[in-house]
Amino acid sequence: MISKQHNKLGGFVLFLGLAGLGVAACSSDNTRSYGSGGSPGGVAGTPGTSAGGNHSAAGSPGLAGSPGLAGSPGAAGSPAAGGSPTVGAAGASSSAAGTSSGGTSSGGTSSSGGTSSGGAGGKAGGSAGSGAGGASTGTCQKGQIKASEVVIMGESFYAIAPQYIQNRIQDNARKAGSLGASETYRNVAVSGQNMNYIATTEWTAATQGNASVKFVIMDGGGIDCLSGSSCPTCGSTFKTLLGKMATAGVQDVIYTRYPEPGAPPGSNASLKACLDQTMPTMQQTCEGSTSPKCHWVDLRPVWVAGDTTDGLHPTDSGGQHVGDLIWSEMVKLCLAQ
Repeated sequence: MISKQHNKLGGFVLFLGLAGLGVAACSSDNTRSYGSGGSPGGVAGTPGTSAGGNHSAAGSPGLAGSPGLAGSPGAAGSPAAGGSPTVGAAGASSSAAGTSSGGTSSGGTSSSGGTSSGGAGGKAGGSAGSGAGGASTGTCQKGQIKASEVVIMGESFYAIAPQYIQNRIQDNARKAGSLGASETYRNVAVSGQNMNYIATTEWTAATQGNASVKFVIMDGGGIDCLSGSSCPTCGSTFKTLLGKMATAGVQDVIYTRYPEPGAPPGSNASLKACLDQTMPTMQQTCEGSTSPKCHWVDLRPVWVAGDTTDGLHPTDSGGQHVGDLIWSEMVKLCLAQ
């Protein structure tokens, strides 16, 4: 009698192992997740699930479980607009009955880590893990802001012809379908002007005839630094300008921090010292503004040798590097899309 029961139990365990192999073999090659073996002496508990490819918590061991078959990693998802692809991560653990499913990321598909379940009679494992997928939502709606409602302000960095930076941003916008073939943004930047001029005369030009302005790209304070060792009033002048913009209905501002001055970058020590002293105040003022929302963009990381010949103004390559960085922020923040 004992011998027959022992044989039946052995056959049942063998049947569970073969059934587990069959289930695992049915998973899609592109969406299966890695499963680990069941815990010795017990069936693996159910791990939590994870979205966007992050690992979930492993389940607690139960009793008498069989090892699961390892799956293959999830395939990389297509990139969302302005974002990067989300790659499915390996599942936390699986046993004989483990399955995996493909998740989604806005703007493109991705594979999630997959859900794994324990063998028959196992206890429920840890709580489900969670994690967000790609950074971009892919929900930007084109045509919400007209080209004429985008204004560029500042001094020669944006004003000097040819306007490499503006042209690069516009090229990117046309390729994305956010700007018509013959449309351009309005540029009221004037070479050699200080922060006070930008905040008064240029802003008057931007709103001449009650022209609508929704989005502004600008710099300011560089000329003030060329004229002295610092600009103690630049921050307060900028704050006043932001207040005028809020009243006029401006929704967003991108303020760009100047690249390192000089050729090669950083070699103009006196101007660099002034900018290093003045720009933190400008950054604080920008980031403290919620109406309009001001976005601080530091140009120094993308400015390399060859991006300027005179130490101040962009060459074509400088315009490409700066324009691409500004455009990437516009896409990420859904500005003028």
